[in-house]
Amino acid sequence: MYLKNTVGYLPIAKYKLVLQLKQEIVFSNFKGAVFRKGFGYALKKICCVVKKGSCKICFHKSKCVYNLLFEEKINNKEYRMLGFSEPPRPFVVEPPVDEKKVYKSGETFEIYILIFGNSIQFLPYLVLTFNELGKNGIGETKAKYELLTVTTIDNKPIYDIHTQTFYNYDSTIKISFDDIKEINEIKIKFLTPTRIKTVGKTMDITFQTLIKSLIRRLTGLLLFYTDKKLECNFDEIINESEKISIKSSNLKRVEIERLTQQKNIVKLSGVTGEIIYQGELTKFYPLLKIGEYIHIGRNTTFGLGKYEIVS
Repeated sequence: MYLKNTVGYLPIAKYKLVLQLKQEIVFSNFKGAVFRKGFGYALKKICCVVKKGSCKICFHKSKCVYNLLFEEKINNKEYRMLGFSEPPRPFVVEPPVDEKKVYKSGETFEIYILIFGNSIQFLPYLVLTFNELGKNGIGETKAKYELLTVTTIDNKPIYDIHTQTFYNYDSTIKISFDDIKEINEIKIKFLTPTRIKTVGKTMDITFQTLIKSLIRRLTGLLLFYTDKKLECNFDEIINESEKISIKSSNLKRVEIERLTQQKNIVKLSGVTGEIIYQGELTKFYPLLKIGEYIHIGRNTTFGLGKYEIVS
């Protein structure tokens, strides 16, 4: 089975944060956009020991968590030859994916943080950043919130809010592929706007395009945040993926907007909806399954490209 023994090389940790609003907020059609704005500023405030000057010439840059998580560029020619102009960010923030837009003061909601590879050690910085972001406020109205709890996905507490103490947060998700049965059809639901370049004007994502994007995403995370690499015949995988066809699709294009720190509006487009693939899919399942955690396509850091295998 393709990649069965190598997709597990990427350690993945997932945490749940419960936030309580102190003011009403009206979200846009994609909630992740409000966390993107101001996140870098809050993270830098938590991490920076210099507090002024340019990151590009900072003496502490090579060891700075802000730089490692959010700003690091690639100077290695070998990595550039592999097609990476910058490292993929080693974390993903998953906001609520429901359609609710108005949250009243006092209401709570959950967000999830996924962290990959050797960056799991930096969870405390991300949690403290969300705490700082809550003090600063989110959205156009700068709605403030309070961080109530931080747990693993099976609800084990890993952070004491009052003492700001972290404990036992380095456990990773276990994904097993031992009991996979033959798969000839699979339905994938794109829950948040997914930005993958496709050929022509069609919105449908061919299976080959999907697999290429997943391989690139996983390869990058392994390359920069582990000492492992995918051990497989990429040409063979991509050629085999071309044999998989689309049975049906209701993908639709959605437009989202993000307000930058400079008050500029950035428009992003992607697709959501369901698509059914058919063919000999068993060999691809491990890669598709890992994709549920690492997301796919562009701008994944704040939740774009989230999908789930429905059946």
